[in-house]
Amino acid sequence: MPQFTKNKILYWILIGLPFIILLVWFYLKVFQFQYLNENFVDAIIALQLSRGWLEGRPLLFDTYYGYHWLHHNYYFILLTGLFTKFMSIYGLFIVYLGLLGLLLGQWIRWWRKLQKNRWLNEWYIIIFFTIGPIAYHIFLDVYGWHPEQYFMPLLGLFTLSMAKRQWIWSVFWGLLTLSVKETSIVLICGTLLFTTIVSLILKSPHEKWTRYYFNRNTFSIVAVSCLIFVVGLWWLSHLNGSQPSRLDQAISILHKKGTIAMLFYYTIFFLFFSSFPLIAASILLAPWLLAIPRPWVIYSAFLGGCVTLLCVFYTEGLFYFPEPNMGIRYPARVGSLWAFMMSCYIFLSIRLSEANFKPHPHQREWLLWGGLFQFFISPMAVTNASSIHGQMFNIKKNFIFIHDNHLGIKPYSDTLSKSLYQLSQRLPAGSEVVCPSEYVSVFQNVYTNEWSDDLRILMRPHLYIYDKKLIKTNKNYIFPKGGYKTIPNSQLLILADSVWYNQVSN
Repeated sequence: MPQFTKNKILYWILIGLPFIILLVWFYLKVFQFQYLNENFVDAIIALQLSRGWLEGRPLLFDTYYGYHWLHHNYYFILLTGLFTKFMSIYGLFIVYLGLLGLLLGQWIRWWRKLQKNRWLNEWYIIIFFTIGPIAYHIFLDVYGWHPEQYFMPLLGLFTLSMAKRQWIWSVFWGLLTLSVKETSIVLICGTLLFTTIVSLILKSPHEKWTRYYFNRNTFSIVAVSCLIFVVGLWWLSHLNGSQPSRLDQAISILHKKGTIAMLFYYTIFFLFFSSFPLIAASILLAPWLLAIPRPWVIYSAFLGGCVTLLCVFYTEGLFYFPEPNMGIRYPARVGSLWAFMMSCYIFLSIRLSEANFKPHPHQREWLLWGGLFQFFISPMAVTNASSIHGQMFNIKKNFIFIHDNHLGIKPYSDTLSKSLYQLSQRLPAGSEVVCPSEYVSVFQNVYTNEWSDDLRILMRPHLYIYDKKLIKTNKNYIFPKGGYKTIPNSQLLILADSVWYNQVSN
């Protein structure tokens, strides 16, 4: 085979492999939700928040927390409803992977077009940021899914547009990023400060360091960001009225459960594990920082943004105090931090390359060590269940899943789950179901309530499902007084709204 043909094949393999990995990731989420059948509560919440407004339900309402807009300003998730309305929970992943694919496509297009001789290393590095070991654990998300996952592609596209001076697109992606959560402005502020300082250094590299940090642009960014952040928190407080906000609840939990010793150990744990993603990103940044004048000024801006984010996430994690895994290791939080770090790299590498700077000659070696470091520390950097990984990469289980579920097209091959899934497909849009927690994912196309002492039922449920073994012992079980018909089942007591069931049975 001619040499140029081999090079061309290798080129397309290198370009296409990350996009193939994105497809594999989608398969893993399908496997995670269909085969493992875990109770991924946060993903079910995200699904309900995304599509409820399209099915006549209250805005940002879910069956676990009720009116979720009392807790978070999750507004971007509403846009994903245009996909989840037709693709169910998998629409959440399709939006994420599609945006990530767009980011990768724009990145490689810029480097191949303007830096033809040095694109390969930058392609490897963005792969380590977007689909590397840390990004994989964030995506897998042992709790299912979180709206904060979208920080990774949205903030990346926002920064990439700024680096390329595409100001209209910068505003577009910036507004989408801002709508993800009330803390979005902290990520945007850190990113804008970093990009401003880098731009000033490239324009005037010999100024006093204070001029880079303290000037009209940085003061304006901080002032406007603080205003937006305060308004966001005020809005949540206003919506809660006399009820305590999530921040108030976190402070109250700390007062009730916290001691000085517990808070000390919690803080040490937080700092220790927050260092993992920081070191991983710093290794990838190092080749550029080593090749420019006054690198400590730029790195200090990067570090300042990270520290600010860590303070925010530390405060958020106090809501779950003293549970340490809900702090910086929580997928939604470490994912937000990782998105900021990736965005800083995107802007820095493009602008330095435009200014004819070249990374350290041993960039490939730094890249290798950064990848190895990610590989070893990622299980500790992100909260995940090791048992899930074992099952996801079990060849036999995957073969069974592919064969029996037809790659997820015909889910739930076992008799009980299959019968419940078929029943769920006949339910009208917007209907409600009350069932044991292990069957929640089967009814993801509607609105499920797990049996608890705090059912958030908005309308007459179409189905009540009980475990026959627990009917006499489960104190949370309630039974409707009339108007329901029993559907025969050996393991479950299934009560269906008689009017609806008679209609679909005829």
